[in-house]
Amino acid sequence: MDFYTKNDIIYQKIKDKIIYGIVKPGERLVISELADEFNVSSMPVREAIKRLQQDHFVEVIPHIGARVISFELERFRETVLIMIELEGLAAKLVIPYIDESRIIKLDQMLEAMEVTIKEKDNSMYGQLNKEFHMLIYSAGPYSQLYELIMNYWEKTEFLKAIFTKFIDRPQKSYEEHILWLNAIKEGDTEKSKEILKMHRESAFEIFIESHIKEAQSKKFSY
Repeated sequence: MDFYTKNDIIYQKIKDKIIYGIVKPGERLVISELADEFNVSSMPVREAIKRLQQDHFVEVIPHIGARVISFELERFRETVLIMIELEGLAAKLVIPYIDESRIIKLDQMLEAMEVTIKEKDNSMYGQLNKEFHMLIYSAGPYSQLYELIMNYWEKTEFLKAIFTKFIDRPQKSYEEHILWLNAIKEGDTEKSKEILKMHRESAFEIFIESHIKEAQSKKFSY
């Protein structure tokens, strides 16, 4: 089970506010207000903002403070492409290290994901989606690759917004996870890699289409 510190939790809460558009690009992140909102001291909020700055979610301007940066589509596209290659490599390399006990856990996670779809809890589906991926990538002795994937996953979390924006995406994603796990059970390394890449590219294409439509909608709403 993952252990999350207070700093991790505050970091994720602020990032989710950015990802889901609760805090808009250009808006300031006032440390005292966020500390009051989350009922914590200013320290974990400051640390969270530092991490968000490193992950290019916010910028810190002298004498002004932290504010949400404008979304850079091309930078995000490059980040996702790197992520897809890293995950594809991991999906291929770790298969010999995925034992029966891990297969059982993955099957159980698929069952839990199916429940969230029936309950229309798309936010929880997004969390289980991440845990499913990481349970696979952590199987092998490739700690540096795993750390890189974790790092890039943080940078690409805008993608998880598609689970709440598109009500049918979790079902499609779930079906792709079944195909992926079947390839793993078969020990087919190339198939595992290709299904994973298809899965990620599909999510990215949906996100880009959504982003373009939203940008056009804002452009013509004035």
